[in-house]
Amino acid sequence: MTGKVLRWERRPDERPSELLEAALYTFAERGYANTRLEDVAATVGVTKGTIYHYFATKEDLLLRAIEQYHERVFAPLEEIRAQHRDSVAATIRLFLRRAFGNLDAARLSVLTLLVQGVSPDVPKAFARWLESGPVRGWRILAELIEEGQANGEFRRDADAEVAARITMSGLVLQFAWQRYGESAPSVVADAGRLIDAATEQLLHGLKAPTRTVR
Repeated sequence: MTGKVLRWERRPDERPSELLEAALYTFAERGYANTRLEDVAATVGVTKGTIYHYFATKEDLLLRAIEQYHERVFAPLEEIRAQHRDSVAATIRLFLRRAFGNLDAARLSVLTLLVQGVSPDVPKAFARWLESGPVRGWRILAELIEEGQANGEFRRDADAEVAARITMSGLVLQFAWQRYGESAPSVVADAGRLIDAATEQLLHGLKAPTRTVR
């Protein structure tokens, strides 16, 4: 969003949402500690007073921005969970592809901000992100795994929560590292390769044993 000024073209009641989106990407680009409210205001072509009309503090702006971001991220993921398919494995594949497959440069910068950039300066925001992001994600995945265990598709002795935690956390960290590819090229990997390999490893470990017919 560098150098791009967005003027108000929407109704006034849409301003908070637009401010939240602009704030999150400005924080990601500049770093939370280095961003002033004036910077956020300039990005959307308003005054700092407009921001204070809707948000009490810079931290309040960040907290609300995280909430909005996750609402948009998880809406399609919840739809995937609610839809019925031939197998739970197929649902898990689609869930992980949708969760991580559309991370462009802007979203990667936001992910890196939330994983690494706010924990020292705004621990409350980091805790909020953990609960509404990674924890929510692996709970959905764990529920899907448990569904597969209940219908006999997956091993019943597998720890669904741990499997979900490892898969989701591993992918989050791998994608957060992608932003450092220019200075550390060895961390870069193809997004599809990361998602598909992690998914297949998860499903292979969960696969129910085949019964031998005698």
